[in-house]
Amino acid sequence: MKKWYKKPITKAILVFVAIVTAILLGISVILLASLNGVVYDAKLRAEKKYENANSFEQTMYQTAIYVAERIHIQDEFETDGKYNPDKIVDITEYAKSRTISGENTSGVAYKLGELAAWGQAKETSSEDADDYRIIVCKKKDGKYYYYYYNEFQNLINDAKLKVILNGAQLRPEENAEENSQLQTFYDNLSYNYGVGMSNYYDTIRIEDEKGNTLYTDCWLYDGNWDSSIGKEEAAPIGAKNLLTLINENEKLNGKLNKIYNDLSSSLENIAYDAEQYGEYKDSTDFSEGNTNFKYLLVDQQAKKVYTNNSAWTQYSDVDKNIEELKKQEHSKYVVVKPKLADFESNLKDTDARKWKEVFHILEGDNKESDNYIFVAAVDTDFPVQDVFYTYNQNYRQYAPYINMASAFIIVGTALCLIIIVWLTAVAGRNSEDEELHLNSFDYWKSELGAALVIVPWIFLTMFVGECWEGTYYDAVGWGNTSQQYYYTFSLSGMNYVLVTIYMGLSMVLFLAGYLSLVRRIKGRILWKNSILYFILKWCIKVLCAIVRFFCDFWRNRSITWRAVIVFIGFVCIHWLGMSSGFSLFIFLMFVAEIVGVYYIVRNAIAKDKIRKGIGRIASGELEYQIPTEKLKGEYKHTAEMINDIGNGLNRAVDEKIKSERLKTDLITNVSHDIKTPLTSIINYVDLLKREEIDDPKIQGYLKVLEEKSQRLKTLTEDVVEASKVSSGNINLQMMDVNFVEILNQTIGEIEEKMSTNDLEVIASVPETPVIVHVDGRRMWRVLENIFNNAAKYAMPGTRVYADLQIKEEVAEFTLKNISAQKLNIKAEELTERFIRGDISRSTEGSGLGLSIASTLTEMQGGTFEVYVDGDLFKVTITLPLKESR
Repeated sequence: MKKWYKKPITKAILVFVAIVTAILLGISVILLASLNGVVYDAKLRAEKKYENANSFEQTMYQTAIYVAERIHIQDEFETDGKYNPDKIVDITEYAKSRTISGENTSGVAYKLGELAAWGQAKETSSEDADDYRIIVCKKKDGKYYYYYYNEFQNLINDAKLKVILNGAQLRPEENAEENSQLQTFYDNLSYNYGVGMSNYYDTIRIEDEKGNTLYTDCWLYDGNWDSSIGKEEAAPIGAKNLLTLINENEKLNGKLNKIYNDLSSSLENIAYDAEQYGEYKDSTDFSEGNTNFKYLLVDQQAKKVYTNNSAWTQYSDVDKNIEELKKQEHSKYVVVKPKLADFESNLKDTDARKWKEVFHILEGDNKESDNYIFVAAVDTDFPVQDVFYTYNQNYRQYAPYINMASAFIIVGTALCLIIIVWLTAVAGRNSEDEELHLNSFDYWKSELGAALVIVPWIFLTMFVGECWEGTYYDAVGWGNTSQQYYYTFSLSGMNYVLVTIYMGLSMVLFLAGYLSLVRRIKGRILWKNSILYFILKWCIKVLCAIVRFFCDFWRNRSITWRAVIVFIGFVCIHWLGMSSGFSLFIFLMFVAEIVGVYYIVRNAIAKDKIRKGIGRIASGELEYQIPTEKLKGEYKHTAEMINDIGNGLNRAVDEKIKSERLKTDLITNVSHDIKTPLTSIINYVDLLKREEIDDPKIQGYLKVLEEKSQRLKTLTEDVVEASKVSSGNINLQMMDVNFVEILNQTIGEIEEKMSTNDLEVIASVPETPVIVHVDGRRMWRVLENIFNNAAKYAMPGTRVYADLQIKEEVAEFTLKNISAQKLNIKAEELTERFIRGDISRSTEGSGLGLSIASTLTEMQGGTFEVYVDGDLFKVTITLPLKESR
């Protein structure tokens, strides 16, 4: 089948396949993204068995992390296996490593129970924290002393502390002015965090009751105390509150910011750990018989074993138990030791470095990872219905979809690319020709076309996002931890409908926009048909207009400078009048406006007189003179020059008329003078032919005389008619004529002459009338001339084609023939006077036929065109149509 790949049906099938493929790709991606949360596989490829899948290894790892964290918290919160609320927590140690050694090494420590209660109370507290802001006071020796804000304010109000500002004490409530200054001092403390008072005042100091200078500066502590600490719910060990402890301990002086950060971090972490500890104590998720997961944590330094398997509790049997575990057939295990080289596992593609994270949870900064051995194992027969059992069941159900979705994503993407490349190649082409075919959308402005595709897609995306119901999972976990395991998956039917609509319409919009873009690029209209191109083109035009303006201004600077000076003076007078308010300038401003109005009106009147005068002269009143009495300056000079142009035109027209009349009279008189002796010659030749002259020579002479005299008679008549036609000295009798009838009549009359020259006329004429409004006699002369031209110059033995067609609102007649002579002349020259198709001029033509036909056609409102291609000669006549009668 010829060019089947370009046919519309082929393109429609490709578009349909692309849309269906896009929908299936969308469903596959959604399935893959959703199921990968259930059947985790970094390679997007599901194993046959759950225990060999990445999801199994990930679940086992997360469970091990959870168990390690559980053991770590229990070990830190307990003493001899029991919760110890009196255990000492050094906040610096706990903030750094989340470990509790039971010793106060940094100087700031709390009891475990009190610190946990404070952290939990802080999370639910809604008290105003402004009462707990802190004032930092700088001593003369450069050390610091700390007050709570309210405490500091009360000491000043009670005169136990005195604020000395620029040598004067700020006393409260003694007089309004001083009280206002003290309030300003408090405001600066409240709203200028971290900025000392010495930056606001020339001199400031704070004295005690006896007038001794205690502090040289003070400011509000910028430590976000209100959001991170809040009210002190517990006192540190050895002091009634934290500030007292810091003020009394020189080692802590200047370390308020670090202490607050450590305390804030400790409160947050210990509150979380305390909550987890309570849930761990009540949880039986990992007790023996409740899980397929087994763990063994060995503290080699303390020779202590943590496990949920009663057979593994003896420290002395650790190595033997590990060896027995490795021999079990239906078990997946991990043995993590201090050195990576000792790591052992039968998990597929696991990472030993990742499993070392278990030690990071256990060790902190006060413990060495060399002290631990960690073993994790899962019974792959899954005898207990725990999370691993549920995961195994769901893996069997959903894993096949992973493989199918992954495979289709590859195949579907490749298919879409092939279709897009195919459609790109045939965009704008069809199976009928090799031309580029653009549709109406392709002619829209490029930016509008892009917006028509992108904007609906954005709204479509927003609509689908609003209606999307999401992926539903059922979750199981251990307590309120970050490790939760999702084991049930479902997508609602509405989700599939939304994916189908979204991907299908997205592909439709993409193909519409993309293929239009391809057609625009092929047609080279992408840039030229853009709004940006239009704007740039317009800007260039404006810029060119500005440049031309300034060039014209400079070329005519002898005139334009005066207008500029007048304008500048006008603006200056107005500026002075408006800005100064001086009465003289205001008076001058009004005078300038009156003068300006006078000149504008006078110039408008002058321009109107000149415009009307030019109009009357242009309409033919060449003797009209523009009145110049009331015109001034340039307008008067312009009017006088226009009057001179009118006089010059009048003289030129008179000379032209005289010349044309002289030529016409000359042609007419000469033609008349030639006709009289020419008639006599023709008559005498006719008389001589009637005499019975037997001499063959004389008969030959008479024949030549007859031919030449007839040719001279025809030439004379053509010259006279050509003169009349070119000068317009003929009257047209316009009427409605059936072009079909006059054409058939002409063909009938010329048929004998055509046959004599061995030419065949092939006519193609409509059966219905073709009415044109022309002079019938003159139109017959036009047709006669072009048919005679064909009879004279066409190659004998060929065909002459005469076609009449109706095209839109015109009748188009075409006459075509093959020339007997070489046509090495331009087509437009053949309609000039005395130009003939045979350069040798051996035929009887005068060279006026086509010229007369062309002029007569144009006088009747038509067009006359000559076309030459090699030896092909074609004449086309076009006339306006009238309604058929």
